[in-house]
Amino acid sequence: MELTLLLATVVGVLIAAPQTAVAYSSGDAAAMYNAYNNAFLYTSGSTAYYKKSLSDSGEDGSWTDDLDIMVVLDAYEVTGDADKLALIENLLTTWLAYNPPPYNGDGWNDDVGWYTLGLIRAYQYTGNQHFFDVAKAGYDMAFARGWDTAHNGGGIWELQPEDDPSPANKCVLSNASLGRVACLIYQSTHDATYLNQCSEIYDWLWHNLYVPATGEVYGCIEQNGQIDYGDDPYNQGSMADMANMLWLINNQATYLNDAKAAISYAFNHVTNNGIFSNPSTGGWTDDLTRAVGRTVWNNRLWDTYYSQMLNNANAIVNNKRSDLGITWNKWDTPTPHDNTQIPNQIAGAAAWLQWVPANQPNSIAGLHVITNQQTGMAIDSMGTFGNGQSVNQWGAGGGQNQRWLLSQNSDTSWNIISTTTWQALDCPSGSTASNIGMIQWKPSRQSNQRWWIDQQPSGSYKIWNQASGLALDGSSSTTNGSPLTQWPYNGGPQQLWVLN
Repeated sequence: MELTLLLATVVGVLIAAPQTAVAYSSGDAAAMYNAYNNAFLYTSGSTAYYKKSLSDSGEDGSWTDDLDIMVVLDAYEVTGDADKLALIENLLTTWLAYNPPPYNGDGWNDDVGWYTLGLIRAYQYTGNQHFFDVAKAGYDMAFARGWDTAHNGGGIWELQPEDDPSPANKCVLSNASLGRVACLIYQSTHDATYLNQCSEIYDWLWHNLYVPATGEVYGCIEQNGQIDYGDDPYNQGSMADMANMLWLINNQATYLNDAKAAISYAFNHVTNNGIFSNPSTGGWTDDLTRAVGRTVWNNRLWDTYYSQMLNNANAIVNNKRSDLGITWNKWDTPTPHDNTQIPNQIAGAAAWLQWVPANQPNSIAGLHVITNQQTGMAIDSMGTFGNGQSVNQWGAGGGQNQRWLLSQNSDTSWNIISTTTWQALDCPSGSTASNIGMIQWKPSRQSNQRWWIDQQPSGSYKIWNQASGLALDGSSSTTNGSPLTQWPYNGGPQQLWVLN
């Protein structure tokens, strides 16, 4: 549904008295997530969905419920908690029961974009093949019918057939949602067709709806070339998120520069004194939330953005409802005490807190080349995709095969993901055998894919597996292609690693 059709003014509600100001602290993210679920989540056995509103327990529609579910996907992405993974499985299974494919009867391509974005994320976390199959089929249908070069040089139409009274247009809504789905399908399959389509969609957005000099992202372009110039956190965020995805995949710094520019523009121009405050009944800050979170975490941009992220987190906790603990989409204003609020109004605040740590993180999280202290050899995926492929060592050059994305779980262990293969560094079956070679496997966050990373007095790091208890060991080898092994920790330089 077009964003312009969703704006409404909240009137006739009782605004709660401001609370005494408090500082955002550890525990607030989990409390807000739990409050969001307590207010809106319906469960019965394996059935799970988000309700239409505080006063209506019916299932929250199609694309709206999908956006509600994104909060749980974010929470799992940040924490790796098993209870969230189980909830994702139930939520998307229930969602498919209410919204079965195919989706060619829905003319809104951005709707299909949101459907498939939720499903492909859920597949990457759960491994549920049905989620993938539906996501891929829905994306293929929307791209095939929507991508058109006859007008505006490309881009995906927002609505087909065009039965809206406004002119036919192509928007960030449809293009950035479906574009990210293409990137995620590529990550999951290594089918270059989808990376090419993701890049093609992004290139079209960049030339038609993005202002490189400022980072501003326009909303839509009409068939006649007229631009919708309205600023919106969704537009800024979805463009930035897609840019960061392509940066991780392609190692081209121009994408990262675009992501940072779009995020900076949002903080400087789409806020009220630095705080996101959206008057629409849908918050539309959700996509900006995950764009900021991923881009900052992935690239360790804390010095640039942490204070702004924290200011918004403080506003969220200071303006939550005292009775329900939820915060609406106007983060700088106390949340009304009324029963008409919908989960889309509340989701943005719950998602924001998932991505903002109570204290500025250290330098472990994010993108690294991991080199052995003794030999200088780098951990290398060899660019080979598929479960069970070996992880080797190679002379450090910083190429794509040597880039690893480190993210933390709630138990403080770490995930180590190749940005070439999008597979996890894995201790085979959690084996406790010394000198066994490490492999890659589809990310599961099981204990054999969880790593403890402890900084040593030298500044280097001991990296050891949660399941085996053994440390990564370079075996003192300087031969390209030599295996990456594990060994009981002895503190030798061949077991110490530098995060570049």
